Amino acid sequence: MTNFTKKAALVILSAAVIVGCKKDDNNNGSSKTQLITSGNWKVASDYYDPAVDWDGDGHTENEVFNLYSACDKDDILIFKTDGSLTLEEGASKCDPSDPQVIESTAWKFSNNESILLVGPSGSEQSIQLLELSSTTLKIKVIFTVQGVSYTETTTYGH
Repeated sequence: MTNFTKKAALVILSAAVIVGCKKDDNNNGSSKTQLITSGNWKVASDYYDPAVDWDGDGHTENEVFNLYSACDKDDILIFKTDGSLTLEEGASKCDPSDPQVIESTAWKFSNNESILLVGPSGSEQSIQLLELSSTTLKIKVIFTVQGVSYTETTTYGH
């Protein structure tokens, strides 16, 4: 996993943002807790605004998922009903000696399941939930690097 990919994954798991939630009719009557814990989530899209020079080639890109290495594209997020969250290597690893679990932390919803809080108790970070259905998890993270504010919108699928 590249340093930028690790940083992006950590941003998703720990960045603070103002939180909102889009109503989704594709939930088959399930609660948001049931939906988010229904299986492994893999990144399908990773979009930055403004664009970033993700791969250091001098060109900026908005959509960077296509620039992930194959061994990073299959990494998974697992939300468990016990309130634990792991970011894990998928079937392929960039380095065979890497541990299967990249990072573990806690998660929970608050405010009537409209806010996703991630991190250790007392220092949770809020993540804006844009969409949650039986097949899609879409989140938005806002963070600042060297005085520039970035919005990262990441879409996951099963």
